Amino acid sequence: MAVAMVNPDLDNPALDPELRKIDDLFVRSYFGKDLETLRTILDPGFTFLDGADGREVKRPDFDRTCLAQPPFRNLVHDQTHTRIDGDSAAVAARNRYERLIDGTWVAFNTRYVDVFRRVDGRWRCFFATVYKVAK
Repeated sequence: MAVAMVNPDLDNPALDPELRKIDDLFVRSYFGKDLETLRTILDPGFTFLDGADGREVKRPDFDRTCLAQPPFRNLVHDQTHTRIDGDSAAVAARNRYERLIDGTWVAFNTRYVDVFRRVDGRWRCFFATVYKVAK
């Protein structure tokens, strides 16, 4: 399920086009609760580190968390930075959005780092962390 998202960095020629598109798809798939697409992006050994509490989340729990997230709106994905070194890469960016929490829309500002490796010619994310930040 594709989600509505503003991403001014998607066409930034300074960033690796393949990597920024796969990372954009990762964000859209996560917010869209699209586990089928996430399976094509995430490495089988994928681990998520929760920036709020330092909890390590393995794939099955990550999938459950993805599906259980509350509704959101006004997603903006920007300030993307990529770094590629051979078959390894990191993407850092910002997401801003609102979540429906107990009947009230609450603004969130987060930063994340996704770490990829190239497997059989395709980028696969094997580590990600997200943490809240001030605007």
